[in-house]
Amino acid sequence: MENFYEIRTWVGKSEANLLLSDIGQVLGKALPANVLVCRCPHYEFALLLTKESSLNAVKITERLKAELQSIASTTIPPQLELKCGVGLANVDDLTQSADVLLARARHNLSQYYYLQDFDNPNPFLVSIDSETVLKGIQTGLREDSFRLSFQPIVSLKDDEREHYEVRCAAPESFAAIPTSAMFEYAVLNAFGEPIDRWVIRQVFRLFQFGRKANLQLTINLSQNSLVSADFFPWLQAELKEYPGIREHVIFQVSELDILISQHHMTFFCQQLADLQLTLSVSHFGCTADPFRYLPLISAHRVKLDVSLLERINESANRRKLLAETVAKLHEHGLRVTAAMVEQMLLLPLLWRANVNFVQGNCFQAPTDYMNFQFNQRFSLSVH
Repeated sequence: MENFYEIRTWVGKSEANLLLSDIGQVLGKALPANVLVCRCPHYEFALLLTKESSLNAVKITERLKAELQSIASTTIPPQLELKCGVGLANVDDLTQSADVLLARARHNLSQYYYLQDFDNPNPFLVSIDSETVLKGIQTGLREDSFRLSFQPIVSLKDDEREHYEVRCAAPESFAAIPTSAMFEYAVLNAFGEPIDRWVIRQVFRLFQFGRKANLQLTINLSQNSLVSADFFPWLQAELKEYPGIREHVIFQVSELDILISQHHMTFFCQQLADLQLTLSVSHFGCTADPFRYLPLISAHRVKLDVSLLERINESANRRKLLAETVAKLHEHGLRVTAAMVEQMLLLPLLWRANVNFVQGNCFQAPTDYMNFQFNQRFSLSVH
Protein backbone atom coordinates (compact mmCIF):
# COMPACT_ATOMS: atom_id res chain seq x y z
CA MET A 1 0.00 0.00 0.00
CA GLU A 2 1.90 2.95 -1.37
CA ASN A 3 0.34 5.81 0.56
CA PHE A 4 -0.67 4.16 3.82
CA TYR A 5 1.36 6.61 5.92
CA GLU A 6 -0.47 9.48 4.27
CA ILE A 7 -3.80 7.86 5.07
CA ARG A 8 -2.75 7.17 8.68
CA THR A 9 -1.83 10.84 9.10
CA TRP A 10 -5.34 11.88 8.07
CA VAL A 11 -7.49 9.26 9.82
CA GLY A 12 -5.34 8.46 12.87
CA LYS A 13 -3.57 5.32 13.97
CA SER A 14 -6.60 3.45 15.37
CA GLU A 15 -8.70 3.99 12.23
CA ALA A 16 -5.75 2.97 10.09
CA ASN A 17 -5.36 -0.27 12.04
CA LEU A 18 -9.04 -1.01 11.50
CA LEU A 19 -8.51 -0.45 7.79
CA LEU A 20 -5.66 -2.97 7.87
CA SER A 21 -7.96 -5.54 9.48
CA ASP A 22 -10.61 -4.89 6.83
CA ILE A 23 -8.02 -5.32 4.11
CA GLY A 24 -6.91 -8.64 5.61
CA GLN A 25 -10.52 -9.85 5.55
CA VAL A 26 -10.96 -8.76 1.93
CA LEU A 27 -7.84 -10.68 0.95
CA GLY A 28 -9.08 -13.78 2.73
CA LYS A 29 -12.47 -13.67 1.00
CA ALA A 30 -11.53 -12.48 -2.47
CA LEU A 31 -8.64 -14.83 -3.19
CA PRO A 32 -8.95 -18.40 -4.49
CA ALA A 33 -8.94 -20.98 -1.71
CA ASN A 34 -5.48 -22.35 -2.57
CA VAL A 35 -3.70 -18.97 -2.30
CA LEU A 36 -1.64 -18.45 0.85
CA VAL A 37 -1.74 -14.95 2.39
CA CYS A 38 0.91 -13.48 4.69
CA ARG A 39 0.77 -10.12 6.44
CA CYS A 40 4.31 -8.70 6.50
CA PRO A 41 5.76 -5.75 8.45
CA HIS A 42 5.59 -2.20 7.08
CA TYR A 43 2.09 -2.54 5.58
CA GLU A 44 2.91 -5.17 2.99
CA PHE A 45 1.04 -8.38 2.21
CA ALA A 46 2.51 -11.37 0.38
CA LEU A 47 0.46 -13.83 -1.66
CA LEU A 48 1.79 -17.23 -2.70
CA LEU A 49 -0.06 -18.42 -5.79
CA THR A 50 -0.08 -22.07 -6.80
CA LYS A 51 0.61 -23.20 -10.32
CA GLU A 52 -3.09 -23.18 -11.12
CA SER A 53 -3.91 -19.74 -9.71
CA SER A 54 -0.67 -18.15 -10.92
CA LEU A 55 -1.90 -18.46 -14.51
CA ASN A 56 -4.43 -15.77 -13.63
CA ALA A 57 -2.10 -13.77 -11.37
CA VAL A 58 -2.58 -10.43 -13.13
CA LYS A 59 -6.38 -10.78 -13.17
CA ILE A 60 -6.41 -11.78 -9.48
CA THR A 61 -4.26 -8.84 -8.39
CA GLU A 62 -6.18 -6.31 -10.49
CA ARG A 63 -9.46 -7.53 -8.99
CA LEU A 64 -7.93 -7.30 -5.52
CA LYS A 65 -6.80 -3.71 -6.05
CA ALA A 66 -10.31 -2.71 -7.15
CA GLU A 67 -11.91 -4.34 -4.09
CA LEU A 68 -9.36 -2.81 -1.71
CA GLN A 69 -9.93 0.66 -3.11
CA SER A 70 -13.68 0.12 -2.78
CA ILE A 71 -13.48 -0.79 0.91
CA ALA A 72 -11.05 2.04 1.58
CA SER A 73 -13.43 4.58 0.08
CA THR A 74 -15.82 4.01 3.00
CA THR A 75 -13.06 4.56 5.60
CA ILE A 76 -10.80 7.33 4.40
CA PRO A 77 -11.61 10.98 3.53
CA PRO A 78 -12.89 11.66 -0.01
CA GLN A 79 -9.78 13.66 -0.94
CA LEU A 80 -7.63 10.55 -0.47
CA GLU A 81 -7.41 7.33 -2.45
CA LEU A 82 -5.75 4.09 -1.36
CA LYS A 83 -2.96 3.37 -3.82
CA CYS A 84 -1.85 -0.25 -4.11
CA GLY A 85 1.09 -1.63 -6.02
CA VAL A 86 1.59 -5.33 -6.78
CA GLY A 87 4.89 -6.86 -7.83
CA LEU A 88 4.80 -10.35 -9.36
CA ALA A 89 7.70 -12.80 -9.33
CA ASN A 90 8.05 -16.44 -10.37
CA VAL A 91 9.42 -19.14 -8.09
CA ASP A 92 12.13 -20.99 -10.00
CA ASP A 93 15.23 -23.07 -9.35
CA LEU A 94 17.23 -19.94 -8.46
CA THR A 95 14.71 -18.83 -5.81
CA GLN A 96 16.54 -20.04 -2.74
CA SER A 97 14.65 -18.08 -0.07
CA ALA A 98 11.59 -15.96 0.59
CA ASP A 99 13.88 -12.90 0.72
CA VAL A 100 14.92 -13.52 -2.89
CA LEU A 101 11.31 -13.89 -3.99
CA LEU A 102 10.24 -10.67 -2.23
CA ALA A 103 13.26 -8.84 -3.66
CA ARG A 104 12.23 -9.90 -7.17
CA ALA A 105 8.64 -8.88 -6.61
CA ARG A 106 9.67 -5.42 -5.38
CA HIS A 107 12.13 -5.04 -8.25
CA ASN A 108 9.52 -6.00 -10.82
CA LEU A 109 7.13 -3.48 -9.28
CA SER A 110 9.79 -0.78 -9.61
CA GLN A 111 10.29 -1.73 -13.27
CA TYR A 112 6.57 -1.32 -13.79
CA TYR A 113 6.68 2.22 -12.42
CA TYR A 114 9.74 3.08 -14.46
CA LEU A 115 8.86 1.37 -17.75
CA GLN A 116 5.05 1.23 -17.33
CA ASP A 117 5.11 -2.01 -19.32
CA PHE A 118 5.13 -5.53 -17.88
CA ASP A 119 5.08 -7.21 -21.30
CA ASN A 120 8.26 -5.55 -22.59
CA PRO A 121 11.09 -5.99 -20.10
CA ASN A 122 14.12 -3.74 -20.04
CA PRO A 123 15.75 -4.48 -23.44
CA PHE A 124 19.20 -3.71 -22.07
CA LEU A 125 18.95 -6.61 -19.62
CA VAL A 126 17.47 -9.15 -22.03
CA SER A 127 20.80 -9.49 -23.84
CA ILE A 128 22.78 -10.09 -20.63
CA ASP A 129 23.73 -13.65 -19.61
CA SER A 130 22.26 -13.83 -16.11
CA GLU A 131 24.39 -16.80 -15.05
CA THR A 132 27.59 -14.90 -15.88
CA VAL A 133 26.38 -11.85 -13.95
CA LEU A 134 25.47 -13.90 -10.88
CA LYS A 135 28.80 -15.71 -11.05
CA GLY A 136 30.55 -12.34 -11.13
CA ILE A 137 28.59 -11.16 -8.08
CA GLN A 138 29.32 -14.34 -6.13
CA THR A 139 33.01 -14.15 -7.09
CA GLY A 140 33.26 -10.54 -5.95
CA LEU A 141 31.71 -11.37 -2.58
CA ARG A 142 33.71 -14.56 -2.07
CA GLU A 143 37.07 -13.16 -3.16
CA ASP A 144 36.61 -9.59 -1.93
CA SER A 145 37.36 -8.46 -5.48
CA PHE A 146 34.81 -5.84 -6.51
CA ARG A 147 36.36 -2.63 -7.82
CA LEU A 148 35.75 0.82 -6.37
CA SER A 149 35.88 4.06 -8.32
CA PHE A 150 35.19 7.67 -7.37
CA GLN A 151 33.59 10.58 -9.25
CA PRO A 152 33.96 14.16 -7.98
CA ILE A 153 30.92 16.23 -7.08
CA VAL A 154 31.83 19.86 -7.66
CA SER A 155 30.24 22.71 -5.74
CA LEU A 156 29.09 25.80 -7.66
CA LYS A 157 29.35 27.76 -4.41
CA ASP A 158 32.24 28.12 -2.00
CA ASP A 159 32.61 24.81 -0.18
CA GLU A 160 35.43 23.66 2.05
CA ARG A 161 34.65 19.98 1.52
CA GLU A 162 35.81 17.68 -1.27
CA HIS A 163 32.89 15.53 -2.40
CA TYR A 164 32.99 12.21 -4.28
CA GLU A 165 30.40 9.58 -5.13
CA VAL A 166 31.57 6.00 -4.67
CA ARG A 167 30.92 3.50 -7.47
CA CYS A 168 31.22 -0.30 -7.37
CA ALA A 169 31.97 -2.48 -10.40
CA ALA A 170 32.32 -6.22 -11.05
CA PRO A 171 35.65 -7.97 -10.43
CA GLU A 172 38.38 -7.50 -13.06
CA SER A 173 37.81 -11.01 -14.44
CA PHE A 174 34.17 -10.03 -15.08
CA ALA A 175 34.90 -6.47 -16.25
CA ALA A 176 32.63 -6.88 -19.29
CA ILE A 177 29.56 -6.89 -17.02
CA PRO A 178 27.97 -3.41 -17.04
CA THR A 179 27.58 -1.98 -13.54
CA SER A 180 23.87 -1.31 -14.05
CA ALA A 181 23.27 -4.94 -15.03
CA MET A 182 25.26 -6.19 -12.06
CA PHE A 183 23.12 -4.24 -9.60
CA GLU A 184 19.87 -5.18 -11.37
CA TYR A 185 20.63 -8.86 -10.92
CA ALA A 186 22.08 -8.33 -7.45
CA VAL A 187 18.84 -6.74 -6.24
CA LEU A 188 16.75 -9.38 -8.02
CA ASN A 189 18.57 -12.12 -6.11
CA ALA A 190 18.92 -10.33 -2.73
CA PHE A 191 22.66 -9.75 -3.20
CA GLY A 192 22.28 -5.97 -3.06
CA GLU A 193 22.72 -5.74 0.70
CA PRO A 194 25.93 -7.87 0.81
CA ILE A 195 27.43 -5.67 -1.92
CA ASP A 196 26.36 -2.51 -0.05
CA ARG A 197 28.05 -3.82 3.08
CA TRP A 198 31.23 -4.58 1.11
CA VAL A 199 31.33 -1.02 -0.25
CA ILE A 200 30.69 0.50 3.18
CA ARG A 201 33.49 -1.53 4.76
CA GLN A 202 35.91 -0.45 2.02
CA VAL A 203 34.96 3.21 2.43
CA PHE A 204 35.29 3.06 6.20
CA ARG A 205 38.73 1.49 5.88
CA LEU A 206 39.85 4.30 3.56
CA PHE A 207 39.73 6.69 6.49
CA GLN A 208 42.14 4.55 8.47
CA PHE A 209 44.94 5.73 6.22
CA GLY A 210 45.00 9.44 6.93
CA ARG A 211 42.35 10.66 4.51
CA LYS A 212 41.69 14.40 4.33
CA ALA A 213 39.57 15.82 7.13
CA ASN A 214 37.36 17.66 4.62
CA LEU A 215 36.59 14.60 2.47
CA GLN A 216 32.94 13.52 2.12
CA LEU A 217 31.87 10.37 0.23
CA THR A 218 28.39 9.47 -1.04
CA ILE A 219 27.54 5.75 -0.87
CA ASN A 220 24.60 4.30 -2.79
CA LEU A 221 22.34 1.79 -1.05
CA SER A 222 20.23 -0.79 -2.88
CA GLN A 223 16.58 -1.51 -2.27
CA ASN A 224 17.60 -4.74 -0.51
CA SER A 225 19.32 -2.73 2.24
CA LEU A 226 16.48 -0.24 2.46
CA VAL A 227 13.96 -2.94 3.44
CA SER A 228 16.33 -5.17 5.45
CA ALA A 229 15.80 -5.71 9.18
CA ASP A 230 19.46 -6.68 9.60
CA PHE A 231 21.16 -3.75 7.86
CA PHE A 232 21.10 -1.19 10.69
CA PRO A 233 22.27 -3.50 13.49
CA TRP A 234 25.21 -4.39 11.24
CA LEU A 235 25.87 -0.73 10.39
CA GLN A 236 25.72 0.30 14.04
CA ALA A 237 28.37 -2.30 14.88
CA GLU A 238 30.58 -1.03 12.04
CA LEU A 239 30.25 2.57 13.22
CA LYS A 240 31.55 1.59 16.65
CA GLU A 241 34.78 0.53 14.92
CA TYR A 242 34.98 3.86 13.06
CA PRO A 243 33.38 6.43 15.43
CA GLY A 244 34.59 9.50 13.51
CA ILE A 245 33.27 8.39 10.12
CA ARG A 246 29.72 9.83 10.37
CA GLU A 247 30.52 13.32 9.10
CA HIS A 248 32.43 11.91 6.14
CA VAL A 249 29.69 9.77 4.54
CA ILE A 250 26.31 10.35 2.94
CA PHE A 251 23.99 7.43 2.18
CA GLN A 252 22.02 7.71 -1.04
CA VAL A 253 18.85 5.88 -2.12
CA SER A 254 16.96 6.09 -5.39
CA GLU A 255 13.63 7.88 -5.62
CA LEU A 256 12.25 4.81 -7.38
CA ASP A 257 13.20 2.61 -4.42
CA ILE A 258 11.61 5.12 -2.05
CA LEU A 259 8.39 4.98 -4.06
CA ILE A 260 8.28 1.19 -4.01
CA SER A 261 9.36 0.90 -0.37
CA GLN A 262 8.04 4.10 1.16
CA HIS A 263 6.27 2.11 3.88
CA HIS A 264 9.79 1.21 5.09
CA MET A 265 11.07 4.78 4.95
CA THR A 266 9.92 6.02 8.38
CA PHE A 267 11.94 3.30 10.10
CA PHE A 268 14.85 3.75 7.68
CA CYS A 269 15.07 7.52 8.21
CA GLN A 270 14.67 7.20 11.97
CA GLN A 271 17.56 4.74 12.09
CA LEU A 272 19.75 7.08 10.00
CA ALA A 273 18.88 9.97 12.31
CA ASP A 274 19.66 7.90 15.41
CA LEU A 275 23.07 7.11 13.93
CA GLN A 276 23.58 10.78 12.95
CA LEU A 277 23.93 9.93 9.25
CA THR A 278 22.99 12.04 6.23
CA LEU A 279 20.55 10.94 3.49
CA SER A 280 20.55 11.87 -0.21
CA VAL A 281 17.91 10.94 -2.82
CA SER A 282 19.12 10.12 -6.33
CA HIS A 283 17.11 10.18 -9.58
CA PHE A 284 14.87 12.85 -8.07
CA GLY A 285 12.08 13.61 -10.54
CA CYS A 286 12.06 10.26 -12.36
CA THR A 287 8.51 9.50 -11.10
CA ALA A 288 5.26 11.45 -11.14
CA ASP A 289 4.88 14.09 -8.39
CA PRO A 290 8.09 13.41 -6.44
CA PHE A 291 7.36 16.23 -3.98
CA ARG A 292 4.50 14.17 -2.63
CA TYR A 293 6.96 11.72 -1.09
CA LEU A 294 9.36 14.23 0.44
CA PRO A 295 7.43 14.54 3.75
CA LEU A 296 7.92 10.78 4.28
CA ILE A 297 11.70 11.06 4.41
CA SER A 298 14.36 13.06 6.24
CA ALA A 299 16.70 13.85 3.37
CA HIS A 300 19.43 16.46 3.24
CA ARG A 301 20.35 16.37 -0.46
CA VAL A 302 18.91 15.27 -3.80
CA LYS A 303 20.53 14.34 -7.07
CA LEU A 304 18.29 15.32 -9.97
CA ASP A 305 17.17 12.77 -12.52
CA VAL A 306 18.83 13.40 -15.87
CA SER A 307 15.39 13.98 -17.46
CA LEU A 308 15.19 17.36 -15.66
CA LEU A 309 18.38 18.50 -17.43
CA GLU A 310 17.37 17.53 -20.96
CA ARG A 311 17.44 20.38 -23.52
CA ILE A 312 17.94 23.14 -20.94
CA ASN A 313 20.37 24.75 -23.40
CA GLU A 314 17.65 24.77 -26.08
CA SER A 315 14.38 25.46 -24.29
CA ALA A 316 13.44 28.35 -22.02
CA ASN A 317 10.54 26.29 -20.67
CA ARG A 318 12.94 23.50 -19.66
CA ARG A 319 15.18 26.02 -17.90
CA LYS A 320 12.16 27.46 -16.10
CA LEU A 321 11.04 24.00 -14.96
CA LEU A 322 14.54 23.26 -13.66
CA ALA A 323 14.76 26.57 -11.77
CA GLU A 324 11.30 26.06 -10.23
CA THR A 325 12.18 22.50 -9.15
CA VAL A 326 15.44 23.62 -7.56
CA ALA A 327 13.74 26.54 -5.79
CA LYS A 328 11.09 24.21 -4.38
CA LEU A 329 13.76 21.78 -3.18
CA HIS A 330 15.62 24.62 -1.50
CA GLU A 331 12.38 25.55 0.30
CA HIS A 332 12.43 22.02 1.72
CA GLY A 333 15.97 22.64 2.99
CA LEU A 334 17.60 20.33 0.42
CA ARG A 335 20.87 20.90 -1.44
CA VAL A 336 20.68 19.96 -5.11
CA THR A 337 23.11 18.08 -7.37
CA ALA A 338 22.88 17.96 -11.16
CA ALA A 339 24.45 14.70 -12.34
CA MET A 340 25.56 13.14 -15.64
CA VAL A 341 26.58 16.55 -17.00
CA GLU A 342 28.72 16.10 -20.10
CA GLN A 343 29.17 19.67 -21.36
CA MET A 344 30.91 22.49 -19.52
CA LEU A 345 28.67 24.97 -21.36
CA LEU A 346 25.74 23.81 -19.22
CA LEU A 347 27.40 25.07 -16.03
CA PRO A 348 26.25 28.71 -16.32
CA LEU A 349 22.66 27.50 -16.86
CA LEU A 350 22.89 25.27 -13.79
CA TRP A 351 24.42 28.12 -11.82
CA ARG A 352 21.57 30.44 -12.85
CA ALA A 353 19.09 27.77 -11.70
CA ASN A 354 20.82 27.85 -8.28
CA VAL A 355 21.97 24.22 -8.45
CA ASN A 356 24.42 23.57 -5.60
CA PHE A 357 26.59 20.77 -7.04
CA VAL A 358 27.49 19.36 -10.46
CA GLN A 359 28.66 15.84 -11.19
CA GLY A 360 29.63 14.37 -14.54
CA ASN A 361 32.25 13.57 -17.11
CA CYS A 362 32.58 17.27 -17.97
CA PHE A 363 34.78 17.41 -14.87
CA GLN A 364 36.03 13.87 -14.53
CA ALA A 365 34.80 10.35 -15.23
CA PRO A 366 34.91 7.84 -12.34
CA THR A 367 38.51 6.89 -11.57
CA ASP A 368 40.38 4.61 -9.19
CA TYR A 369 41.83 7.56 -7.28
CA MET A 370 40.46 10.63 -5.55
CA ASN A 371 42.81 13.08 -7.25
CA PHE A 372 40.50 15.78 -8.63
CA GLN A 373 41.76 19.34 -8.21
CA PHE A 374 38.80 21.02 -6.48
CA ASN A 375 40.46 24.37 -5.82
CA GLN A 376 40.00 25.76 -9.32
CA ARG A 377 37.92 28.60 -10.67
CA PHE A 378 36.23 28.46 -14.07
CA SER A 379 34.93 31.40 -16.07
CA LEU A 380 32.28 30.62 -18.67
CA SER A 381 30.06 33.08 -20.52
CA VAL A 382 26.42 32.63 -21.53
CA HIS A 383 25.31 34.02 -24.86
